Amino acid sequence: MRIELYLPGSIRSKKNSKRIFARGKMKTVLPSKAYMEWEAEARYEIARQLYGYPDFEILPCPVHINAQIYYKGKQPDLSGCLESIGDCLEGLIFSDDRQIVSWDGSRLYHDKSNPRTNISVWW
Repeated sequence: MRIELYLPGSIRSKKNSKRIFARGKMKTVLPSKAYMEWEAEARYEIARQLYGYPDFEILPCPVHINAQIYYKGKQPDLSGCLESIGDCLEGLIFSDDRQIVSWDGSRLYHDKSNPRTNISVWW
C-alpha cells in the first residue's frame, strides 16, 4: 500500500537549525523556532491529509519513503531534510523512525515560485 502526502512551503532542516537553551547551569540544544513552527505546520498538514485514508492505522512494519523536496532559498542539507521529514511522520505514519528502511530516490530541487515537499510512503 502507498500513501501520498504534500507539504506546502520550504522545508526546514533540523540539523542546521539549532539554538542553545539555558536554565541556570543546565544547557540544552533545541531546534530553532523556525524549525519548530515548520514541524508543527507539517504535522498538522500530514494529519489532515490522513483523513483521506479512513482505514489507516500507525504502521508496525518497515516503510520506504520517497521525498521530492522543492526549496526556495539556499540549498538545504539533504540528510537534514530527510531527518526532518522522518521526525514529522513519526507518531502519525509509523511509531519510530527506525522503521524507515529506505529513502528511495529522494531529491532536492530548486523552485523559487512553488516550494513544497512531496512524500510517498509505502510498505
